[in-house]
Amino acid sequence: MSEECTHDCSTCGSSCEHVDAKDLIAPLNKDSSIKHVYAIMSGKGGVGKSSTTASLATAMAKRGYKVGIMDADITGPLHPHRLRPGHPRRGGRGEHLPRTHPRGIKIISLNLLLENKGDPVVWRGSLLGGVVKQFWTDVRWGELDYLFIDMPPGTGDV
Repeated sequence: MSEECTHDCSTCGSSCEHVDAKDLIAPLNKDSSIKHVYAIMSGKGGVGKSSTTASLATAMAKRGYKVGIMDADITGPLHPHRLRPGHPRRGGRGEHLPRTHPRGIKIISLNLLLENKGDPVVWRGSLLGGVVKQFWTDVRWGELDYLFIDMPPGTGDV
């Protein structure tokens, strides 16, 4: 690294004192409490991430736990089609309230926020990451024992 830091961490391999790991973590919505978070991910699509997420959530809900699903696969969401929770309600202060499946599973997905659930989402880059961040910061999950995050395939923008 050169003597003068440009604060562009993508250009060097050094550990800079100006980077604080706490700055990289978005705060959870203040009206939410989540005990355990699991991300279901794979480097490849079509391997059953969404099925695994739905199965884990359903199994934990059957055991009496408070469960949520965050559908972070923005461009290929399946949970609204599979679990059919309906549209989320708007909360106060710009928050969203996840829809609740009859088994008590709380679900948030971009398709639940679109006017027409069939509209394609062709976003890239920071827009995708921003939506997932907002699912964490702006969705009022309430109290959950488990939140399962269905990640998109690969190492993409999310």
